[in-house]
Amino acid sequence: MAKEEITNSKNNQSNILDEGIKEGIFGSIKDKEIDHVVYDRWMGGPRGPEKIIFKDGSAVMFKCDIRHYWMADNPDTAIREAIVYQIDKIVGLGLVPKTMVIDDVIGNIRYDGSVQVWIKNAKDGYQIDKFTDKERNDFERLRVFDFVIGNSDRHLGNVLFTGDDKLHAIDNNACLIINKDEDILSFASSIIYFFSRNVVQDMPHIVDLIVRFYENKDKILKLLDRYIHDNTELAKVMVESRINYLYNMLKKDKPFPRKYLEWRNGLKREVDCI
Repeated sequence: MAKEEITNSKNNQSNILDEGIKEGIFGSIKDKEIDHVVYDRWMGGPRGPEKIIFKDGSAVMFKCDIRHYWMADNPDTAIREAIVYQIDKIVGLGLVPKTMVIDDVIGNIRYDGSVQVWIKNAKDGYQIDKFTDKERNDFERLRVFDFVIGNSDRHLGNVLFTGDDKLHAIDNNACLIINKDEDILSFASSIIYFFSRNVVQDMPHIVDLIVRFYENKDKILKLLDRYIHDNTELAKVMVESRINYLYNMLKKDKPFPRKYLEWRNGLKREVDCI
């Protein structure tokens, strides 16, 4: 690890112990001394999120691999949480808190899942009256990021604000999940509205992110190929297709062809009539 990265890590008040980092997305918290744990519960499950507070004052949010509990058919959520953090690092988004997969036994308790740095003194999006200009730009970047990774669970409750022009994208396990019955290029309505109402070429923060995705596409696909175990090829096709679509959109200066918008409008009318 570079000296600058080590310095930044030490300055982070809620940092995960870097000495526990292993290869790739895996790490450990067993070398940290736990002060206490705050337990929560997922509906229908015996074990929910746990806030682990260490004696040095830092903290993490632990989330178990929920396949072992109440969603047996769900993909490996811990791995997806950690991969999203790695993709954030690759494209320089800078919004996903440090996340890693762990499998530690501490005090006869097994911690098998993911841990993410706890963001202190934060409010979620429902508690914010309005965005600053930087927060708005980052939220727009997050929309594009979520579209590429197929995040189906982004809402204001899992976007945190710390009052310093910084937002934090938490709870990223509902990503990179797709099956053969889904549309690889299924656009969320919010994305359609965003790209239809804005001239992307006049938004340098969006252009830069799309270009970074395109330039690092192979690196991202290798990451998915290495760690994703459920519907790997479909997840890779989804990500690559969406990156290519966005990049080609920049060149064409036209986000959605008229036929696509007409089809979506027709589909909405059909749904409204049901």
